Amino acid sequence: MQKELRMEGKGMEQAPAAKSDEQWLTGAGLKATLARVRILQHLKAAHDEQRHLGAEEIYARLYQAGERIGISTIYRVLLNLEQVGLVTRHQFSQGAVSRCVYELSFGERHDHMVCVETERVIEFRDAVIEARQEQIAQAHGYEVIGRELVIRVRRITP
Repeated sequence: MQKELRMEGKGMEQAPAAKSDEQWLTGAGLKATLARVRILQHLKAAHDEQRHLGAEEIYARLYQAGERIGISTIYRVLLNLEQVGLVTRHQFSQGAVSRCVYELSFGERHDHMVCVETERVIEFRDAVIEARQEQIAQAHGYEVIGRELVIRVRRITP
């Protein structure tokens, strides 16, 4: 199994406690199936733990919890959740190695730094970076409709 990606960051949103998992799903136009509810629960737990999870990590967590949901079902549910905007898929690649991880979507844009040594994910927001990207797009006659910034980092050692 691949490791879970740990995320850090100041001011990152917390999963809203007021909505039940079923309300999240039905509010997005999806039927609240057992697989969708369980996967959403694990994504919420991962968010609270400040982690991004891949499908394999979700499978392992479900298996450890006694849930027998197949990996193909997990991929299908993740695709459904992504299509309705409940989760965001990220592809953090390093050289020839590439993998997808998922996080809950809260509608707020943020960027990521990924440590190339530990695979730790640090989330951050920077108004200057966002404004500059808007300016660049406008200077070329475009508007920003989506963006993803991933900065690969390594700890500085004295």
